[in-house]
Amino acid sequence: MTSKRIMSMGASLFALGLGCVCGATGAMAQEQAAPNAVTAADIVVTGSRLRTTTFSTPTPVTALTSAALESASPGNLAEGLKQLPSVVPTGGQTAGGGTRAGGQNFLNLRGLGILRSLTLLDGRRFVPADPRLVTDVNLIPQMLVDRVDVVTGGASATYGSDAVGGVVNFILNRKLEGMRYTVSEGISQRGDNQEFKTSLAYGTKLGGIGHLILGGEYYDGTGVKGDARDFRNTAPNLLRNPSGAPTLVTGTDIRTPYTLGGLIVNGTGGTSANNALIRGMKFAPDGTLSAYNYGTLATDVGVTSGTQNGGDGYRVSTGQEIVRPLKRRSLFAHADFELTNAINLFVEGTYGWTISNFQSSPTTTTLSIARSNPYLAQVAPALVAQMTSLGVTGFTMNRLTMESGPTYTGNENTALRGLVGLEGKLGGFKWDVSYQYGRTDNHSPTYNNLITANMARAVNTTRDGSGAIVCADTLSANAATRAAAAGCVPLNPFGAGAPSAAAMSYVMGTSVFDTRSEMQVADANISGDLFNLPAGPVGMALGAEWRSAKATTTADPLSQAGAYRLVNQQNFFGQYNVKEVYGELNIPLLIDKPFFHRLSASLAGRHTEYSTSGGVNTWKAGLNWQISNDLKLRGTISRDIRAPNLEDLYASGRQNNLTITDTLTNRTYTAVPNQTYGNTALRPEKAITKVLGLIYQPGWLRGFNIAVDYYDIKISDSISNIGGQTAVDQCNLTNQASPLCAFVTRDATNAVIATRTSPINFSSQQTNGVDIEAQYRTTLRNEARLGFRLLASYVAHNRTLSPLITNPVDDAGNMITQSSGVAQPHWRGNLIANYDSDHVSVMLQGRYIGGMIWDKTKVVGVDTDFGSVGAQFYVDGEISTKFKTFGGEQTLFLNVQNILDHQPPFAPIITGATPLPTQPDLYDQVGRMFRVGLRGKF
Repeated sequence: MTSKRIMSMGASLFALGLGCVCGATGAMAQEQAAPNAVTAADIVVTGSRLRTTTFSTPTPVTALTSAALESASPGNLAEGLKQLPSVVPTGGQTAGGGTRAGGQNFLNLRGLGILRSLTLLDGRRFVPADPRLVTDVNLIPQMLVDRVDVVTGGASATYGSDAVGGVVNFILNRKLEGMRYTVSEGISQRGDNQEFKTSLAYGTKLGGIGHLILGGEYYDGTGVKGDARDFRNTAPNLLRNPSGAPTLVTGTDIRTPYTLGGLIVNGTGGTSANNALIRGMKFAPDGTLSAYNYGTLATDVGVTSGTQNGGDGYRVSTGQEIVRPLKRRSLFAHADFELTNAINLFVEGTYGWTISNFQSSPTTTTLSIARSNPYLAQVAPALVAQMTSLGVTGFTMNRLTMESGPTYTGNENTALRGLVGLEGKLGGFKWDVSYQYGRTDNHSPTYNNLITANMARAVNTTRDGSGAIVCADTLSANAATRAAAAGCVPLNPFGAGAPSAAAMSYVMGTSVFDTRSEMQVADANISGDLFNLPAGPVGMALGAEWRSAKATTTADPLSQAGAYRLVNQQNFFGQYNVKEVYGELNIPLLIDKPFFHRLSASLAGRHTEYSTSGGVNTWKAGLNWQISNDLKLRGTISRDIRAPNLEDLYASGRQNNLTITDTLTNRTYTAVPNQTYGNTALRPEKAITKVLGLIYQPGWLRGFNIAVDYYDIKISDSISNIGGQTAVDQCNLTNQASPLCAFVTRDATNAVIATRTSPINFSSQQTNGVDIEAQYRTTLRNEARLGFRLLASYVAHNRTLSPLITNPVDDAGNMITQSSGVAQPHWRGNLIANYDSDHVSVMLQGRYIGGMIWDKTKVVGVDTDFGSVGAQFYVDGEISTKFKTFGGEQTLFLNVQNILDHQPPFAPIITGATPLPTQPDLYDQVGRMFRVGLRGKF
């Protein structure tokens, strides 16, 4: 279906749907009263091990049905969750660069990082995606998800380590009967980002002895190329100002000094003046020379790195996709068997597979060319004569090598999980025991990955005794040099297409590594009422858990030798085990007293023993105060932890390339290799979380309720990766005196040529703010349902303090973050309107993203000419019509995201793997996106 046909259908369906809503609203205005559509029992939550409801727990919980998430983002539940104000968008298919975790979806609560957010499936830990032990939501069986509970408060005493920012719990529909399916296709208004999704779920009773549910899903998204939008193709960004203040100025077309045929950066071997006489020449495809256009604002004249505005050169921002392609498939089975009236056996199996083959940064390299190079004499004899007369013996040349195509990275993940357990009743108590084993196998090749030493050998050419052009090292008097050059194929670098296929095969290779991440969990839980107090029963939950995690990575020999331009993953092994016991109480204190309609306290504690770092205790205390039928106050204080994961402890070196902005040399360096290493001396980080809130359900406005919660999280001994751009900045701020200077490698000219990153317990972090959730539901005269829901979050502060950070800043409202790593505006909010009748349903959603300071460390007029990013607003919608056929109910739907085709703001990213003109996680880069499909149930 073409985008034009989908747009035409969308206009018609939205007109019909809005007409239904307007007509129904008029009917509502004539009613005397509308029935209350909301009760305390509407949502059963999992913010506690005790079986309770949302209005009985002091911990804030946002519950979302799978239908609501599908309407927000039909392609992937994870993208719908990232629209929640309490979830900070991080990575996924729109990741702006890098070779790691391409296409994978991890959740980041409170902007505290994916490592401090715990993702569960039916209250249990899921298969770890990699040695960081995080959960890839793409691997969860989404077709059977009934709802998702987002616990936005410290929950380590309830669920264990990593729940500092909160918990996201995917609840499956284990009682499904009959069959449900979804088939949908999507396409952007510009004809790309095509999607296809199909899913099937089936549930049935097994005679009188049990219940079986099965599910499967397939998704294929083609993504969006890096040059498929004007804002990326023209590559606006900030670049270094060669003329002084401000240091950074806005450019409309940022480029770097690389060309397909090669650019002569500067001469070598002669005087400085003579060396400069041959600079700035580029080779055409046929090898002829012409002047290179440096554009304006150039800081790359005569040097191998730097930037320019316009002219020749390479637009870095187009080198990686706007949306990375992704395929995924999953299968799920769960069976319950009634062994006795009081005991059930359950078994569960999960299979998930995802793959994303995405473009990595293009092959840019700096070559040393000798005047005696025989290929040079063939294509540019006049240049050779000029160099001879000037006494210039060679030159450095920047080349963009694309003859074998772009560099691609594959990220393929296969997850398997098996669960078996018993559950039952013992008197007034409910109990369960279970064991699960899960593993994810990751296969990650990088194709067309430059072998740097081979490239250096291949361009260092000469003629042998027969007059043939050969690699000079093959004729070396040194036996070791000759041995290293065995098989060398000479490469002609002068002009696009000049290298032979054999030469390209010699200098390019496929690096690959395979990682298996495993987890075993055995647990036992019991809960129920201990005894009765005057105000009600005392609820209790007790449990124990044993958990073992292990990860192994095997890399190819060349990667282990650091031979490639990208990745160079090292072999890795790490493991640990955890033993935990916990207890939880809910104590009713008062009931039906003046100003104390109901008052209860909750207590929880957990002791955890890590094989790596010893024992640690977590706890939680909460109070629920129902002042009246209309008003309730709630509050908690908790101690939470995040233990170092396997990668934190044992990482043996993985390379990613960074763009480094250096105030010491006033230069920007692209593709700087950064190696990451672990630290076995790490300790668990600890957090104190406070939450205080109110819930108001006025009797005078039935169907309306609002919850407002203030939170404050303070983390001590925070585990943070230090290095890269942070190390360069802090080293420069201290006049090269900071301990972090050891993480920066410079050459003789002070150019940054490498950095290192390692995790340390070096800081404290604090964030606080307010969450708001309000909803109103009513039934109209025509029996249709109308609902509104507001979700909003205000982040007051998110700051990191450390003796290694000279001038700490508050990252809340700061787009170029200093420490948190994610762009987090002060305000984010969603307003959703739903109209649902027997035949037509309409959903409209407005998403607000508040404005931000671009970089709080920069002074406008001194450091930059760009200061802030304005607030953004997006509108999404879905209209559907229901009809009965084939013995069931079918729903035809049209979903449109970014209805107004709102373009992303100028919000430049100048560091990281790829400089970009906008923030890729926070802002919509696709534009108007259409999805049409059919949902059905029998």
